[in-house]
Amino acid sequence: MLLSELSFVEVEYYLQEKDIILIPVGSVEQHSPYGLIGTDFIIAEAIAKEVGKRLDLLVAPVLPYGMSQHHMGFAGSITLSPKTYINVIKEICVSLLTHGFKRIVFINGHGGNINPIKTAFDQLKYENHKGLFEIISWYLLPEVQELENALYGELNGYHATASEVSITKFLKPKAFKTKPDVKKNVEKVKAYWPLTKDEFKAFYPDGRMESAPWLSNEKDGKLIFEEAVRATMTKVKEIMKINLVE
Repeated sequence: MLLSELSFVEVEYYLQEKDIILIPVGSVEQHSPYGLIGTDFIIAEAIAKEVGKRLDLLVAPVLPYGMSQHHMGFAGSITLSPKTYINVIKEICVSLLTHGFKRIVFINGHGGNINPIKTAFDQLKYENHKGLFEIISWYLLPEVQELENALYGELNGYHATASEVSITKFLKPKAFKTKPDVKKNVEKVKAYWPLTKDEFKAFYPDGRMESAPWLSNEKDGKLIFEEAVRATMTKVKEIMKINLVE
């Protein structure tokens, strides 16, 4: 069920039976010449919708923009500041809590979102908001990482990965007709973190972080997507079983 396609009456009916909602979040940022700028939110939205479909849970509209300041050296990237992003996440949660949602689960596709989202959760608790707030980053799930390692080993890398490019090739095959597939060197870089946009581009001039996205393909993408959905479903089911303090 998609929140955007329901009336408020239907949401009220849903809340009589369930108190959980899934919110896909990602980023609008470069993923090297090989990947799509929308990679992170495209994958998060697809996983959230599929999990919602299989578990009959409500899915909120995707929040495409994230905290991506380190990618701003590449054209097309769009970022929110950490402070703004924290407030956006917090205010989304407060809105949903107001209506009776008690389990708010963010399905995340971007590493830069993790710290500000968790900080937003801390702020909510500081303000004494009851409820369960969780973030599930699909690419950090052990089942997904095991499959990625079997397919690509260390060549999967850390950004513009073979894995995420494979999933987007599965989800958006037409978008890759204009993307390169030429093999390049994969260099190990000793970088510090966090980075400014200029520091990031100096360490990773074509936007890749130790990855080989030319290894990506639709077949792998389907396998990884299905594993991400299964693993995410397992986590969501566990969240649904937790007893909440009233």
